[in-house]
Amino acid sequence: MPKILHLADIHIGMENYGRTDPSTGLNTRLLDYLARLDQVLEYALVTEPVDLVLIAGDIYKNRSPNPTHQREFARRILRVVRARIPVFILTGNHDVPAASGRAHSVEIFDALAIEGVTIASRLRTHRIDTRGGPVQIIAVPWLNRQVLLTKDDLQGLPMSALDAEMLHRVESWLDGALQALDHAIPTILTFHGTLAGATYGSERAVMLGHDLVLPRSVVAQPGIDYVALGHIHKHQVIGNDPPAVYPGSLERVDFGEEHETKGFVIVDLEKETTTWRFIEVAARPFVTIEVDVRESPDPLNRVERAIAKHQLTDAVVRVLVKCHPQQRAKLEERVIREQLEQAGAQMIATIALDIERTTRGRFAEVADELKGGLTPRRALELFLRNKGIATAREQVLLAAADDLMREE
Repeated sequence: MPKILHLADIHIGMENYGRTDPSTGLNTRLLDYLARLDQVLEYALVTEPVDLVLIAGDIYKNRSPNPTHQREFARRILRVVRARIPVFILTGNHDVPAASGRAHSVEIFDALAIEGVTIASRLRTHRIDTRGGPVQIIAVPWLNRQVLLTKDDLQGLPMSALDAEMLHRVESWLDGALQALDHAIPTILTFHGTLAGATYGSERAVMLGHDLVLPRSVVAQPGIDYVALGHIHKHQVIGNDPPAVYPGSLERVDFGEEHETKGFVIVDLEKETTTWRFIEVAARPFVTIEVDVRESPDPLNRVERAIAKHQLTDAVVRVLVKCHPQQRAKLEERVIREQLEQAGAQMIATIALDIERTTRGRFAEVADELKGGLTPRRALELFLRNKGIATAREQVLLAAADDLMREE
């Protein structure tokens, strides 16, 4: 019975809230992401040795990782290969290039033909021999609409029609793949994307492009023993027959993930009786301190007392203060930062003053949403709405914004 390490959404290169570490020259948040990956590999190689490492997409923050990020990931893959454990990497939306013909971010492993490393960047079924026995893996990487857009018969079709056509083609391909399986061998279907019923987290802020949502019925088919998902940062299970699991990301991207548990999955793969376990990692804590000083004669002291009520050791912290306009001068950011540092905060994300006004400004909705982690796309939606842009024009502008984010 093969034992599988299933992880996803590593996002090496995400450096928000970080600073340069003087001892290494690297960003402190980059070091966080690498430390989480190291923790996972230590578990899978030493604590509970696995037979296969499966990464369900999104190795890097973006499609063009810098050489340092590539070096650090390669070092960790080398550690697994030297342990004679095969590695299977599915490409995600952060891994594939925006333009056809360009190499994707993990293609170098294919080019070097590194023994024991399989890169899955297209629809295909793979057979991987492991110490625990053979495994069949049906690979469904990030589905790129650009492939469809090059077909003459699809030019000019609306997005909904393109989605329907892509879904039809994926279902047809899967039907053939399932018929060609060796039903004596346990099978994993791995998919980087959105499965119907999944709950999004703050990954909306870093997504590149528009999602195609696959119905669960597409993957929940006889012959599939486990569905290894990637793309959504919140750990969750989308059905149990077969188990369809998002392990979630290894680190918190922003405050939208403040309360999410981060980790990976260990899978005991067996025909029709597959079991799995979620293992939590020591992701850096994110802490929001909300304090209302409007009734306090000493607002700075009120903030200090609020800070003292929280465990801030090694945390990324933001402070949101409600105050009157006349209190603003007393709330010195420098002093609040010193208070946070004395309490053990590792990184200070923001100190924001919510100054009470007698009338709400026309961008008050934006201010309200900032507390929940406003994404760039949502900010644009609110801006267009406040400008009174016609709905049809708004949709055109939002679609253009999606294209720009995809290109980035």
